[in-house]
Amino acid sequence: MFSANENILLRQHKRRVIDYVESTIPEDALDLGTAVMAMQVSCRQPGCVPLETAITVVFPKPPRKMKKKRNTAQQQQQDKSTNDNNEKEEEVPSFPKPLLPNLEESRIGGNFKTRILKPLSDVTKDDVLDALPPSFAGGRRTVESICIKARDMIFAQIGQLVGGGGGGDNEDSTDSVEGRRLVAEYLKVCLDEYVERGGVAPEWGEKDGWGSKDDDIANNGDDKKVAEDASATKDDDTKSGGIKWGEGNIVFKRPAEDDDDEKDGK
Repeated sequence: MFSANENILLRQHKRRVIDYVESTIPEDALDLGTAVMAMQVSCRQPGCVPLETAITVVFPKPPRKMKKKRNTAQQQQQDKSTNDNNEKEEEVPSFPKPLLPNLEESRIGGNFKTRILKPLSDVTKDDVLDALPPSFAGGRRTVESICIKARDMIFAQIGQLVGGGGGGDNEDSTDSVEGRRLVAEYLKVCLDEYVERGGVAPEWGEKDGWGSKDDDIANNGDDKKVAEDASATKDDDTKSGGIKWGEGNIVFKRPAEDDDDEKDGK
């Protein structure tokens, strides 16, 4: 539960975010009844930020129009037993053109929703513009921007989990460089499988059936040599600190030194 002061602050932040969004909407659309709602929501799903900001833009409903459509003589004869010679056909209500360019929701009176992965108190105007498409004045959310953001988040997570890669002291460490490479190789296979499965992600922490594409190729190939080559490649990768496929597990190992080299060193 929020205290009275916290509720006041939350309403102030909410009003501020709504003002940011309304500043990107034309005045005529606002005059027709376009409304903006913002709320802070919590997420307890794995991988979610604890608090995020949900924004909904509700566009006004266009006036409905009804027209009568009279059936043909043949249809009248077929419907004679039911005395249903006339039927009403309802048109889909819509404005002549979208209230916001290239945004279909604004033409048919729908809702546009977006999220900002920050609590209300931390949301800036730049965050709002990054969350809105170019249909809104100054909006910067495009497929390219989403891809770049996802890329940066993945790389940052790899650096935090494995170490290095972000300009820190461990950036040039052999172990951290090899670790980042291993994680990236594993993710490449998982992303291919993610695409093949229609964008369906595994359950949080699921290992079985993910990252096993190399094994599937080896086991299902008709050519025995393909299976032998794949097996040899996996053995070599394991020795050199590579990825162990089959159960989606990553095995981090230091490169094995040759016995002759060790003797020479002595």
